[in-house]
Amino acid sequence: MTNMFDDNFKDKLRDNSNHIPERLQAKIDDTLANLPDKNQHRKRKRTAIIWSAAVAILAIFLVSVQLSPSLASSIGVPNKLIDRLSLGDAEKVSNEANIVQESNGVEISITNAIFDGYYLLVSYHAESDQPFSESPSLFPEESKIAFDGFESTISPSNEVGEFLDNNKKAYDGMVIFPLNKEAFTVSDTDKANLDPDILLKGNQIDISELPKQFKLDMKATALGFKEDKNMEGEWKFSLQVNTQKAANNSNTVDVNKDLSALGTDVMVEKIVITPIRIHLQGVQHESSGIIDYLIEDNHGEPKHWKNGSVGVGSDGTERMLSNYENSNPLMESLKFVPYKLDMGTQLTDENSTLFQPNGETKLPISKDEYITISNTEVKDGKTYISYHADVPVNEFLPFVIKDKSGADHIRILDESVSSRANKDAIVVLEGNFLDGEYTIYSPNTYYFEEAFTVDLDK
Repeated sequence: MTNMFDDNFKDKLRDNSNHIPERLQAKIDDTLANLPDKNQHRKRKRTAIIWSAAVAILAIFLVSVQLSPSLASSIGVPNKLIDRLSLGDAEKVSNEANIVQESNGVEISITNAIFDGYYLLVSYHAESDQPFSESPSLFPEESKIAFDGFESTISPSNEVGEFLDNNKKAYDGMVIFPLNKEAFTVSDTDKANLDPDILLKGNQIDISELPKQFKLDMKATALGFKEDKNMEGEWKFSLQVNTQKAANNSNTVDVNKDLSALGTDVMVEKIVITPIRIHLQGVQHESSGIIDYLIEDNHGEPKHWKNGSVGVGSDGTERMLSNYENSNPLMESLKFVPYKLDMGTQLTDENSTLFQPNGETKLPISKDEYITISNTEVKDGKTYISYHADVPVNEFLPFVIKDKSGADHIRILDESVSSRANKDAIVVLEGNFLDGEYTIYSPNTYYFEEAFTVDLDK
């Protein structure tokens, strides 16, 4: 089977292969099966592993604008980053800063640290006397958090940024650190003796047990990945991060929903609602495959998945943290639909049909539910397919188009558009699919009968 993926996403996967956890390789292999340039390699790690939206199955391209430019400016978050991140009401958990370091003709200013109890997002502004040879990256070679004599090394999961001028001398960026319970409870001296079960326990989010504040220390000696003397120097930053804003503006709901009908030990433990994210914490056994969840609020608005992490125990038990956008502070409840993505699924009348580009296509996704394709058009050599469904669906990969030769055609990740309330989602594919005969199929198994709703007021 051949999959037609955009080169941009394949390059990101290759460049970030060391960030992909072993537990999720099956999912990545299923989705990216037989990519021509694929060379994913991983070392086996029994640890709490962070996987970012840029390198996991769901990429950063899915995010949409939720933070207004005026609000972004008021809290020091660069306006150019708004189209990369859904930050909800970030002002409630922001820590404004103004820390400036200059080295080798490059001045870097830390402008804000947003912390919601799990995600620490550090925004910065970089200016250079000479044009940058590539997009700067403040991925630190050293980064630690410290409080009350405790010290722990942390690592960023990903970074986003934009040039502000055509001369490439000014740049706004943001470094993203996921900080689970382990980051605040296991010191650097303890980590050498850890066993997988301790790491499994550490892959949780518990805002109530955080210190009232902690110090973040960062050090970078290069601002890029190429060997470029103009990008080398030494930039050190130290800033205090207040956690009380996260504690005062978050809501933790214990769920403990037993979903063992879907696999061994499958359970949703709790959800944590913060001003910028919805965090779902759950467990399962690795033999159950990979169970994901679709979320929709009581207004029918889907909550798009951003990224997550997984910790694996010695007996195969896993604890996963999945993180979704929080774009509606007025939501009263959340509906959860479990599902599995499997690119090796067999095509049947219950998950596939003939693609009708010049009319309406109703793709079955379960016994009584369909994805309805309402419009298909071609612009500039690309096909735009509008679709909707009466139930939540996996918008990362809602369907695949198969041609007569058996090749699978999958959407262009950074050009497709997620759904919003009362608005269709749009899948963009490379090429013209108005002519010819194609089969369209869903690679997802939805467990609508196991869907459940959580009241956020309880």
